[in-house]
Amino acid sequence: MNPTLTTRPARSPLARLALPAVLGLSACELAEPIEVMGNFAVSYADNMRIYINDELVAEVTPGQEAQVEYNGEIFQVSALCGEEGTLCPSESYWREAAVDQPWGPDYKLLNFVNLDLERGVPGQRMGGTMQDDRSFAMLSGLQVGANELCAAIGVGTVTGRFSPDGGAIEEGVITYEWAGGCDLGDGVGVAIRLETDYTASRTGDYDVSAVTPEQPIDEEGEPVDPEEPEDGYEVEAMDARLR
Repeated sequence: MNPTLTTRPARSPLARLALPAVLGLSACELAEPIEVMGNFAVSYADNMRIYINDELVAEVTPGQEAQVEYNGEIFQVSALCGEEGTLCPSESYWREAAVDQPWGPDYKLLNFVNLDLERGVPGQRMGGTMQDDRSFAMLSGLQVGANELCAAIGVGTVTGRFSPDGGAIEEGVITYEWAGGCDLGDGVGVAIRLETDYTASRTGDYDVSAVTPEQPIDEEGEPVDPEEPEDGYEVEAMDARLR
């Protein structure tokens, strides 16, 4: 199945455990306002890295019928992602997105809105946070289905960094991860991670008029009120802690 994007996902225990690691312990801290709102075109690199128990074992072209050997066992990449199961990241993720800051540039909360009319559901959102170095992590709504090798539901994350002028996203990585429960012959219960690189270029001001955007969400996938910012997200809160 394709990655499921929902505004209020049924968070699996794995996703809840992954959230602090992805967003970092300083997720509520911004040193100064950062303006990154706008529309972006997304481009995917022609690569996919495969990790088993955090060891890089292969780098292949998405969709390629490649074989990977691990501990004497051979498996097909299509058993992890392909037309018959979960689509590989570059084959399924949005090619156009709007970057929204629901509470403005003084707050760390970040949303991506799907503008791609052919992938996913137009108007869907991902929620996450941005740090004062302009790096971000988006997690909410991304759950990756089981496949031939992994019985458990996995977690998908989108990370990257905005350029200093906010005109591009650099160091972008889309990750699918099954933290356990994957069967590779004698290697039962192994963890598998797929990574694909991407970049994005700003195409214009924030404009979601071509779709019906869902309500803004926080990094947990819960709806938020754009008119009522929550405590702990604003720059002033960080400044107060430094005094």
